[in-house]
Amino acid sequence: MEKSQRVSLGLLRPFMLSHHPHCKYFDDDVYHVGRHRLCIGCFTSYPIAIVVVVLWFFGFIPFYWHVLMLLGLMFGLVQLTSFTRFTDRKGMKIPVKVFLGLGFGFFASSILAMPIALWFKVVTFINLGILTGMLGIFRYKKIYKICEKCEFEGNYYICPGFAQIYSARAKQ
Repeated sequence: MEKSQRVSLGLLRPFMLSHHPHCKYFDDDVYHVGRHRLCIGCFTSYPIAIVVVVLWFFGFIPFYWHVLMLLGLMFGLVQLTSFTRFTDRKGMKIPVKVFLGLGFGFFASSILAMPIALWFKVVTFINLGILTGMLGIFRYKKIYKICEKCEFEGNYYICPGFAQIYSARAKQ
């Protein structure tokens, strides 16, 4: 990797941990751990999903694939509350992300447990990744609406929440 690429990735590190601007409007979207800001969604859902898949893999969750899928859908559907004002507060956001992690974990386990060819399982995971990315677009729109209402009106170049990225980028 070239030096310029390493520098660019280094600048993005804060947004890899939390893809939310560093400002008061997004404090309920992050955990504050020391000087780091960690995305509540990512740092809650993904570890839980991984734990569920590992527990299933080692036989601690002994359900058939169709039961795992049903559990995954049931838990995962709780995420739909994120499209309402229900999860605007951190106290409601965290339990929803726990359910999302359980949903991801059970659903992923169901795909792995299905009696189908490996290539079809891979294609299924790729399609789920695409679907998840599409849902991320809706999240981005919500973030952008918040930024537009701010005094900086969504102008990331003058926004202090993005200052760390843009000021370091200008020094390159």
